[in-house]
Amino acid sequence: MSLSSSLDSMSSSPQSLGEMAESRALVAVRAALAATDSRHTVWIALSGGLDSVMLARLVARAAQECPRRLRLVHVHHGLQAANDDFERLARRLASRLGLPLSVRHLALDEAAFKSRGVEAAAREARLAALTACLAAGDSLWLAQHQDDQAETLLLNALRGSGGRGLAAMPPERALTVGNLSTGRDLPPHARARLVRPLLDVSRRDLETLASQQGLCVSRDWCEDPSNLSQRFDRNYLRHTVLPALEGRWPQAAGSLARSAQQLQEEQSLLDELAAELLAKVRLSGAERVTPGQELEQGQEQEQEVQLSLARLGELSEPRQRLVLRHLCQSRGWPVPPRGRLASLQQWIVTPPDSVAEVRWHSPVSSLVVRLWRGQLWWQVSDTVTRHGLGDGVSDCQRRELDDRARQSWQALAAQEDEVVIGQRQPGDVMRLADRGRRDLKRLLQEADIPPWQRHQLRVARRVRDQAIVALWHPACGWWLRAKPSG
Repeated sequence: MSLSSSLDSMSSSPQSLGEMAESRALVAVRAALAATDSRHTVWIALSGGLDSVMLARLVARAAQECPRRLRLVHVHHGLQAANDDFERLARRLASRLGLPLSVRHLALDEAAFKSRGVEAAAREARLAALTACLAAGDSLWLAQHQDDQAETLLLNALRGSGGRGLAAMPPERALTVGNLSTGRDLPPHARARLVRPLLDVSRRDLETLASQQGLCVSRDWCEDPSNLSQRFDRNYLRHTVLPALEGRWPQAAGSLARSAQQLQEEQSLLDELAAELLAKVRLSGAERVTPGQELEQGQEQEQEVQLSLARLGELSEPRQRLVLRHLCQSRGWPVPPRGRLASLQQWIVTPPDSVAEVRWHSPVSSLVVRLWRGQLWWQVSDTVTRHGLGDGVSDCQRRELDDRARQSWQALAAQEDEVVIGQRQPGDVMRLADRGRRDLKRLLQEADIPPWQRHQLRVARRVRDQAIVALWHPACGWWLRAKPSG
């Protein structure tokens, strides 16, 4: 019987939710549901497979004793013909459970497959679609279980990951509403939560529970055909490696999952230490929004953080690496590759005489670190160009800087029609009281404005003789006025 015909013949479950046997899974779900805020929505990701179907049924059962606002959400990947059947099953289950369902259709980019691979691109697009449903305070529940955790630890170990990767999937983490960022540095009102309540529950436990409920494949859940293809690394581990391990060590999956849990606790302690060290090496008030951060959504946004090279030099090399990685990880920035990290540490030992920089990027953002005047300036951008993080200024950014400078000039109650506000020109000089004529390059240096930010300078020129009467920079405002003429 085909999946479609099986769906058409679905009847009520032989065993109602109210009669669901007490189980490790139900206890875990009930505790997780009780920990949520009843004022916000719990979204359950429903793929249509056994794991997500059982999670939906468990949550519906737990909500009988702990009422919450529940919604199911299904992502239609559009990658195979069976995706239509998965959606039909999701709709039928939502109707049977009496829960509202949201369906998100993906249009996956071929370029993303080439740069990230099918598994990673589909996973990232799916999470983006799921988080787009959330409002601040909501939680998104995923059905990943103990076996998934063991697979993740093994995958990350084979990729050469450190402690954070070996800690695998946390049972809960923050999400930025409508964004893939981790949201760790956001205030609570701007966050949602990603919750994995079944990480201590094995796949075998879920299969047993489904059997007790009288559920069966094709009628009550679907098997994704792609899950059988061992060309995908996770499927190879699932179907070949883990069964071999469990043939020798029957509790292998559980033991690996417990190791991940212990590593999560140790990583949490390392994060606390890293945060304390970062606070000591970070210059006070150094993190600030730079021009571009205030642009409309979808345009380039940048952030800067400044660290003291001298204070970093007081730390041991392992602590330096801990701090530099934590700075990126805690903000969702791309973590420096080993070679870039070595370059940064070399600067700490032997600072270059002039401005130096290193760059790296992820598929979604780019980061450049510059050394200038004993400080490491970290600048992140969510726009990736063919050449990495571009320093060029777009026409939109130029207009935005011009507008901000004009608004700031108006706030001074100055006569706008007496000046023209624009960019500096080669050879520009300014006449200052008690200092005479000074070239703008020297004035920018004296104002401690970094070389890569000097293109943001705007000058006010007197209309009648084109003399420069004031300098504006987004970091300083109109900080310098010329000597009055006459």
